[in-house]
Amino acid sequence: MKRILVIGLLLSTLISVGQITGGTGVILDYDNPQKFEIGGLNVVGNKFTDKNIVLLMSGLSVGQTIMIPGDDTRTAIERLWKQQLFSDIEIAIANTQGSKVYLNIRVVERPRLSKYSIKGLRKGETNSIREEISLKKNQLITEDLINTTRREIEEYFFEKGFYGIKTTFTKEEDPEKPNFEVLRIAVSKGKKVKVQDVVFEGNNSIESKKLRRLIKPKRKYKKINVFASSKFVNDVYEETRPQIVQLYNTMGYRDAKLKYDSVVRLNENRVNIKIGIEEGTKYYFRNITWVGNQKYRSSLLDTLLGITRGDVYDQSRLETKLFMSPNGFDVSSLYMDDGYLFFNVNPVEVLVENDSIDLELRIYEGKQATVNRVTIVGNDKTSDFVALRAIRTRPGDKFSRSDIQRSMRELAQLGFFDPEGLDVNPIPNPQNGTVDIEYKVVEKPSDQIEASGGWGGVGGFVGTLGLTLNNFSSRKMFQKGGWSPIPAGDGQKLAIRAQSNGLQYQGYSFSFTEPWLGGKKPNSLSVSVFHNIQSTFSTAADRPKFKTTGGTISFGKQLKKPDDYFFYNASLTYQRYRLQEWAYSGAAELGFTNGIANNLSLINTFGRNSTNHPIYPTEGSNFTASWQVTPPYSWFKKDQDFTNMDPQDKFRWIELSKYKFSGQWFMGLPSKGKRKLVIAPGYKFGAIDIFNNDIGYSPFEMFKVGGSGLSNFVLYGTDIVSQRGYDEGRISDPLYGTSGKPIYTKYSLEIRYPLTVGQSSTIYAQTFLEAGNAWSSFKEFNPFEVRRAGGVGVRLFLPMFGLLGVDYAWALDASPFEQTGQFHFFIGQQF
Repeated sequence: MKRILVIGLLLSTLISVGQITGGTGVILDYDNPQKFEIGGLNVVGNKFTDKNIVLLMSGLSVGQTIMIPGDDTRTAIERLWKQQLFSDIEIAIANTQGSKVYLNIRVVERPRLSKYSIKGLRKGETNSIREEISLKKNQLITEDLINTTRREIEEYFFEKGFYGIKTTFTKEEDPEKPNFEVLRIAVSKGKKVKVQDVVFEGNNSIESKKLRRLIKPKRKYKKINVFASSKFVNDVYEETRPQIVQLYNTMGYRDAKLKYDSVVRLNENRVNIKIGIEEGTKYYFRNITWVGNQKYRSSLLDTLLGITRGDVYDQSRLETKLFMSPNGFDVSSLYMDDGYLFFNVNPVEVLVENDSIDLELRIYEGKQATVNRVTIVGNDKTSDFVALRAIRTRPGDKFSRSDIQRSMRELAQLGFFDPEGLDVNPIPNPQNGTVDIEYKVVEKPSDQIEASGGWGGVGGFVGTLGLTLNNFSSRKMFQKGGWSPIPAGDGQKLAIRAQSNGLQYQGYSFSFTEPWLGGKKPNSLSVSVFHNIQSTFSTAADRPKFKTTGGTISFGKQLKKPDDYFFYNASLTYQRYRLQEWAYSGAAELGFTNGIANNLSLINTFGRNSTNHPIYPTEGSNFTASWQVTPPYSWFKKDQDFTNMDPQDKFRWIELSKYKFSGQWFMGLPSKGKRKLVIAPGYKFGAIDIFNNDIGYSPFEMFKVGGSGLSNFVLYGTDIVSQRGYDEGRISDPLYGTSGKPIYTKYSLEIRYPLTVGQSSTIYAQTFLEAGNAWSSFKEFNPFEVRRAGGVGVRLFLPMFGLLGVDYAWALDASPFEQTGQFHFFIGQQF
């Protein structure tokens, strides 16, 4: 009975979409089919499809012998129907002449897609849907096409956590194109599905709330936690679910598995998640033996492994200690840093008894490999010798993985290559025990053009025009073809800068740095000169002026002890200050308005920089300590009365001893991707000591604390120290913000998150806390008496313009006369 019903349904379906009918006077007898020869074929209803194509697709031809009714006509209808070109097909007998039959193939053509529109979504969602669905112009509009499009839209939003998607399709004739239709798609995505509850079953050793933290969503619906979400996205859930078993594995449950997990839909907006866990037995390490180790004794390897009998069996801990410890203290690093490139260790469980596991660590040491060739590719602009001199692997040296890692850091620190694009390709040659090392780099723009404006201090707006060539080549200046468009590639630095706001201020500077003096060792030589003029807005020839002219020559050296992250720099600086009717900032402390002051000082700087990235470091630290000292001129004039001396004579040659220290740590939090949240605490301190109490402190070389750290007018060699949230200089000088003080300290804590880190730009957001203060003497100094501030900001580094940024900071200890919150902008200079 069921078979008869099915056959009946199939026949009724076939007749409704395609059938053969008799012509006038022709009776079709399905019990007694007749044999005919096709005398003629005609196609009716085909407005856009060629007649010959229809006949070809049908398989029928003139002269063909067929049975009517019979399989030939049924097959012809099926073949035409499979083309999906027609919504209705019929084969009719037009006439018969004896044994010949003349047939008409009647078709109703399907419309084609002219265009389509999507309504009910945001612009971004609409664009995304257009990329996901497979609708194309000129496609035949079939039910399959509509169903496929509906499924693609639903799958897209299903992955986003929308389960109540509704799509409506409306077809309209296109008045400009016959047999073409416009498809209108209305989408209602509904609300995102949220997790009503997460239920764990079988978890006897780990609390459900701890397991819930591993997966997303991290909380149940209507639980208060502003940092978590109860929205359910299936792809995210599938991605985080394996972390449950991983946690069990770290706790010794090596056989733990998920028995089942199900997402039960309660309604359009709510689901329940149920996860069943089979914990298994908790295992422990028992006997660990080394096999095949000849270079190092087993006791040393045991110490490095750090796993003892009775420790919880943790496969990830074992692999970390064998292969990939972040700090380099693993067995693999021990061997590979000593040339054993072909080293391998294979942990084998030789016995599992009750809850204990015996391990045999089978080592293949191989031969020590020697570096054969070192090459660098991708440096289209930078000269080979500039990149190669930064690399720590040398031909003839034993292979060392740590040397390769350090080489990658040094290449990134050059600033000429994209740190994200650096790669290394060791090519081992087991036959002769050597290895070729190929470093791959991607050049990035390193030169900077500064055409900017800034607002700060009394002078208001200041325009800046500057050019910094960080990869300059003086050698190519005189070579044919060396200018393209400027001589570049030798790693030298050339900087020219001019600032002005008109009559009140002009500043000019020039500097040149050779990082490898002589070309054999990383000993740097720098020369710089500058000239600044500050005045009033008066146009008179004899208007007040404060002129500063100076120059510096410095020598730097990379040290090898305590390690080669340390460096030393010695600078000889001369500054000449000339006052002409100057009765403004600092003149009261100086004691004269016309005259000259000279500052000849030696600055010794000792520091250590182990950061891994020049713009967005995620590990390492940067410490600098400096001592600036002038000759003690007053010691050679002990017979003079400095207390009553004319200020012009007293400060003709400035004397002081200045100490500065700064340090910042960078700690990247663990992350699966390249984006690492970084915590960066920092500290700064500065103090000035004097040689003669009768002379006392002068206005020169003081510390001006407060503001953005950008001061358009820097007089008296003042050190500008930023502390956001406060006006310029208002921490060291709360009343006017113009004077500095001889002692300051500052604490900072920054939390940074990268939005993008790449060759074209680096963008990161940050939040920060700062605290600092300045004092007039050591007696007043109290490192815990500070003024605090906090805020948020964003940084954008563009290779052509340097670091740009904006912060908004709140002063937590502002006086009644100060703002409690303000923006700080800067262009082309870091805080």
